[in-house]
Amino acid sequence: MNQPSQPSFQRGFSKDFKAFLDQNYRLWGFHRPDIISGCYGQLKYIFISGAETRPTQKPSRIPIIFIHGNSDVAVGDGSYGIYMTGFSSQIEYFLSQGYEKQDLYATTWGDADSNTASLNYHSENYLKYNRAFVEAVLQYTKSPYVNIISHSMGVTLARKVIKGGNARDELGSGRYDLGDPLTSNVKVFVGLAGANQGLSSCYTSGSTLPTCGMTNGFYPGQPPYVGKSSFLEELDSNSAKEGKYIVTGRANYDEIIGGNNLVWGKYTTRMKNENEEIVFSSATVGHFGLRDEAGPQIYTILKKQGAINQ
Repeated sequence: MNQPSQPSFQRGFSKDFKAFLDQNYRLWGFHRPDIISGCYGQLKYIFISGAETRPTQKPSRIPIIFIHGNSDVAVGDGSYGIYMTGFSSQIEYFLSQGYEKQDLYATTWGDADSNTASLNYHSENYLKYNRAFVEAVLQYTKSPYVNIISHSMGVTLARKVIKGGNARDELGSGRYDLGDPLTSNVKVFVGLAGANQGLSSCYTSGSTLPTCGMTNGFYPGQPPYVGKSSFLEELDSNSAKEGKYIVTGRANYDEIIGGNNLVWGKYTTRMKNENEEIVFSSATVGHFGLRDEAGPQIYTILKKQGAINQ
């Protein structure tokens, strides 16, 4: 596994973005004061008589929203573990390419505790939380589009966030509706190291752990007798696409997904409607290295797809 460098950029939300969230999305608590380096994002200030106000026009670049993986931190600085750094490396890369803090957004959707990773699943709370954050960024930036970059469990969460529609969580409110698809608002969707066909580790652990659950977990099924989890099945059967252009990413030496990324002979990192795949074949790049080092490849794809500037 790679040990990422520690970026020096300033983390957290701007005062203005936090004020907007407090006014419109206070109950979600996106700024995560309980998590070190738990969020990132702002819009440029305009100073008028000493007051900070938001521009009334959309930003020049299409904003990027980052959705991290299980037990990770949005823009971690290593305080919770050397690999729990979220999208810090990618944000640092995009800043070096001319992006500004106003163009990049992330929040922590979990408890940032690797000890509870097996308890996390595609819950109503996590899905509604991330859906609301995407909607908040769209509303705040006044941008008609965003690009979404996701990693690990963040991939399958983000897919459902965008696809919307009905879902169920017996530990939540039962049946619920995430709303209409957000497909038309997503230029490029990137899913890095996602377990779209389930996790091979759930072969042996079974479906008793929430993360491997047969309803909202990563249970890979026992074909031809038992299918993969209901959540994963419904992701593929839902006809709404994840974005205009869909990219997946795979590290051939992924130590978390394991099994050469194969689940019943299929690459679990691949998605039904993908247009392009990023592959790292070096043994030095694993699950977290893919997250940290894919920035240049993603930037190139965004440029080719006309998904950098508005």
